[in-house]
Amino acid sequence: MIIECVLAGVSFHHAALSPSDKNMIANSYLNGLLNVICTTSTLAVGINLPAHLVIIKSTHHWVNGETKDYSELDMMQMLGRAGRPQFDDSAVAVILTTHEKKQRYQDLITGKEIIESRYNLSLKLVFMSIWWNT
Repeated sequence: MIIECVLAGVSFHHAALSPSDKNMIANSYLNGLLNVICTTSTLAVGINLPAHLVIIKSTHHWVNGETKDYSELDMMQMLGRAGRPQFDDSAVAVILTTHEKKQRYQDLITGKEIIESRYNLSLKLVFMSIWWNT
């Protein structure tokens, strides 16, 4: 089925695909054989697939049997696929969300909401743990 989709210029990408299928989809897109990839958040990090148009169909996902909002960092990673300077001089990002959450995402994309990272804190704790045990 995936081959037929690719031949039509459309495909999908999700965590359950085999690594070879994931690579085929990414390479087909980068080589211009695909115009559309319908994906879960699996393409948000780790793969450089620039796009002119990114549509986020929902701002929440299933985690352990319940829905949770994507983190601000996840949203920015997904939106970051749109408009890479080396590929495009403009881009479009569409976020489909509830009316109640509209302002949150407007603030996020306009830079009014500050995204804080705890990555450095984690590094320090890991470093201290390694240092302390040696």
